[in-house]
Amino acid sequence: MSATCCPVEMCGGPDCLQLTERESQVCMTICNSSEPVAFSTLKKTLGYHQEVVSRILRRLVNHGAVEKVRGKYRRVSQ
Repeated sequence: MSATCCPVEMCGGPDCLQLTERESQVCMTICNSSEPVAFSTLKKTLGYHQEVVSRILRRLVNHGAVEKVRGKYRRVSQ
């Protein structure tokens, strides 16, 4: 995974976000897209239940790994 994609994964302190396999897959799907990705697209593409996707996205947004813009998710702006 690129350090610019989910920068919190690469940090080393005690407050770092340690991504699970599912979280990494969500992050990579978002980061590999040239356009912001809709919730429904993530759910359909990855085959996860909506509650799982919702929890993962909330956690990634709260930790600054991805950002929500106009109801869709994208990599954090550089």
